[in-house]
Amino acid sequence: MAEKQRTEIDAGLLEELRAKAHQQSRTESELLEEIIRSYLVLAPRRSNSLGVFFENLERRRREEGVEPLSEEEAIDLANEELHAMRRERRAAP
Repeated sequence: MAEKQRTEIDAGLLEELRAKAHQQSRTESELLEEIIRSYLVLAPRRSNSLGVFFENLERRRREEGVEPLSEEEAIDLANEELHAMRRERRAAP
């Protein structure tokens, strides 16, 4: 059984994920899980550690001036996702 997790993600990136999932007739969760699995297999070949990846990601975030979501923004996003998931479930045959 899958463990549920909450995370923050850039709104633009989330929209890209949603669009790609829709194009592939998949759920966002399925696509995200595949992306993460692919990364975990390929990342060790590209860099020697997951820590290096996250350090580079944090450096890039700072360089691009991307601010983390506030607690209120994160809660709003989580609620939007929950409502979207419920709509998808109701719409599914």
